[in-house]
Amino acid sequence: MKSIAPCAYSFGVCVSFVLFSIGVFSAQAHDPGLSTATITVTDREIDLLIGFAQKDAESLLAATGKQVDIQSRERFAEARSQLESLATGEVELFLGDTRSAPLQATARRKDSQNIEILLRFERAGAQRLRLVSKLVERLRFGHREFVSVETPGREKIGEAMLFGRTNACQMDLPSVGRWKTSSTTGYSFVAFLILGIEHILTGYDHLLFLFGLLVVCRDLRSVITVISCFTLAHSITLALSTLNVVQLPAGIVEPLIAASIAYVGFENLLRGGTPEGRWLITFSFGLVHGLGFAGALKEFGIGSGPLGIFFPLVGFNLGVEIGQLSVAAVVLPILWQLRKNAGFARQWIPVCSVAVTLAGSYWMVERILQS
Repeated sequence: MKSIAPCAYSFGVCVSFVLFSIGVFSAQAHDPGLSTATITVTDREIDLLIGFAQKDAESLLAATGKQVDIQSRERFAEARSQLESLATGEVELFLGDTRSAPLQATARRKDSQNIEILLRFERAGAQRLRLVSKLVERLRFGHREFVSVETPGREKIGEAMLFGRTNACQMDLPSVGRWKTSSTTGYSFVAFLILGIEHILTGYDHLLFLFGLLVVCRDLRSVITVISCFTLAHSITLALSTLNVVQLPAGIVEPLIAASIAYVGFENLLRGGTPEGRWLITFSFGLVHGLGFAGALKEFGIGSGPLGIFFPLVGFNLGVEIGQLSVAAVVLPILWQLRKNAGFARQWIPVCSVAVTLAGSYWMVERILQS
């Protein structure tokens, strides 16, 4: 009975971790009655990112006389320009007392169930912002739109909820130069450091990849090797991609990240123990994960602040490492304690590896279909 309890516990911990990862990743769809408008303010630009459930986007198109099913990639490509025109005409952004015309409008898929439309505006030193979203009135009764205004470092400026005819909100903006600091340890560096930590802690695919590597590590040396190779590799491609030296579209990078998870789980099953040459696989796939980190970093407005690229890049990467090491510090003692039971290594490590393989395969297929 004593040997069964640790095994049952380990099985519950490992399988629950994987199922939780799949569940969270798959549950990114918005409430059908809720859309979002995230406004990111910098000294030079204002980005308005509108998020809709697919069915709501189809309802908006239907209201214009266009009955379009945008589930497939081809149908969405046909409707993209209509969505962009609709957002440009029905969403009004006033800076001061003047309505601002968007510099660009881009509609894209967020995932299989959600659509995003990005509108980018020139700030021109405005100190007050007013948003009017006529799209809310076009959707069914009770639909709400959550508005969030924030800095590139996700510092909240204000929030509002729009619904029905209450379709406008107004907020004061920070002064131009709000993010300037007199040293390299100012707000921007700290903000990107925190963003790096948040990104790895909520990056369930990256965490599962790390878990798949660590679950077969028998000693501290193998752990250090694995984490060092992963860190070095993703730091290289994070820097190169952020500097626009290396570029790959998300439609390629995201399925490759999922494939790396599936491969690591499969290799654990096929070769057992700590597979020989694991450092090379870790380094190779770490390069791919670095491209994923870079995509997230660019969404946070790197290069738009006065510190340019270097300090946000260093801060974000350092944050990723802190988050990564924090997870390892929690997971490894548990795994090593469980390894003292022979049944864990013999039975439940393979079970965990199967779960990792299945999760990675699921994400890979899903991301390929979405691209």
